[in-house]
Amino acid sequence: MKRIILLIGTVLFAYCSSILAYSSLIVSTSGFGSFIQKPTTHISSSDTLDRLQFIRLSLEHQSIQTFQEQATLLNPSKARPALLEEIEFRISNDEFQPQDQRYDLRFQPTNPLIRKKTEELYKNRKLQLQVDATKALEEEVLERYELIINWIETQQALNLVNERISLNQQRITWLKQYPGADFFDAENFTKAHAYVLKLWSEKTDLELEIEDLYGTIRSKLGDDAIGEFIISWEQGKNVHTQDIQAQILSPADESLSQPLQVYLAQLAVQETQIEQEIERVNFDVGFIQTEYFPNRTNKSLLGISAGISLPLFQRDRAELMDLSIEEKERSLELLNEQKQYTLEQYYWKSHVQLLLEKYKELQHLYAQMNLQEMQQTLQTLDDYEPLKGLEWQEMQLDWKEIDQQWYIELVKSYVGYLSSTGLLSKEPLIDWLDAESY
Repeated sequence: MKRIILLIGTVLFAYCSSILAYSSLIVSTSGFGSFIQKPTTHISSSDTLDRLQFIRLSLEHQSIQTFQEQATLLNPSKARPALLEEIEFRISNDEFQPQDQRYDLRFQPTNPLIRKKTEELYKNRKLQLQVDATKALEEEVLERYELIINWIETQQALNLVNERISLNQQRITWLKQYPGADFFDAENFTKAHAYVLKLWSEKTDLELEIEDLYGTIRSKLGDDAIGEFIISWEQGKNVHTQDIQAQILSPADESLSQPLQVYLAQLAVQETQIEQEIERVNFDVGFIQTEYFPNRTNKSLLGISAGISLPLFQRDRAELMDLSIEEKERSLELLNEQKQYTLEQYYWKSHVQLLLEKYKELQHLYAQMNLQEMQQTLQTLDDYEPLKGLEWQEMQLDWKEIDQQWYIELVKSYVGYLSSTGLLSKEPLIDWLDAESY
């Protein structure tokens, strides 16, 4: 009797110890994410913030780090239920007589199908977190490209305004120096002074916009930025139209990996399917029980019994009905994501091709105008005036402004296309606005 009780106690102690050890492991690993250190890339006040450096710092963004830490913390193998669902020790006596004393030790194993499907479920959820991290990276990279393009566009517009200010100041200077000349016009002289106020307002607005952009860029760097730093992205080598056309026409873009939004929708459908499978097999498989009769005289003191559960009434439950409805909803969302992706791909590709065509037309029109030849022709005229040269330079600026506007619009659409195909955030990250990066 003592040996049997000692054996039972040993089994119970071992089982409780394993449960406590497993629980303490979960507690100790639950704070693991807080100890993960992201790589530090501090930017001092003497540094120039490189475009590619700014893009690659997307990997250290907090939202991406959070998803990655959650995925690292989630361990599907440890999420499975224990091998034994329950251990039960029983003492019974049918007639309250010493000879009827009985001791039972019952083991109720966990349904192995539940263990398997639960691990599959958490593998699916871990994969969803990893895809969420990739999707967050894609969104962050796109935001940084938009900031870069806005910075370049604003700086170019400011440079044009400064050139117009310089031409206007030169016009006023000449008109002041030669008030009695044939080219002097009081109305033009008055308009030139009024134009100063307009140009000042445009310049101030652009300078304030650049200041706002600088603050937004700095906020993207977070703790990596120390003091002030230099941004000279407008001086970089920008992508050419032939590079954009080559990428659009490249057959590689037709065989890209599955889009993230579609893949996430597929994982959501699979998650619901696994949950339904778990619900269908959510029943007790039975038990194994050892029996000890300490006061038997004519029979064995030990015995054993077992039972098997038959899940005859596990179908058509409310939980399964809810999960079936949810699966149907997610399947419709998957079809919608696939449709949206196809339409988005078609839109961006056709839009970039249209802008390429129009931009080439603009370049051809500029070549036909031949402003250099126009200037030489004007200078040969007998009635040529100095102010005509300024007007010609302003015409040059007008062409330059139109060219920049169309080019920026083309680049924005090109970045949108790259983002829709997943190339923009594909690692290793490159500068798609740099003609020499690919």
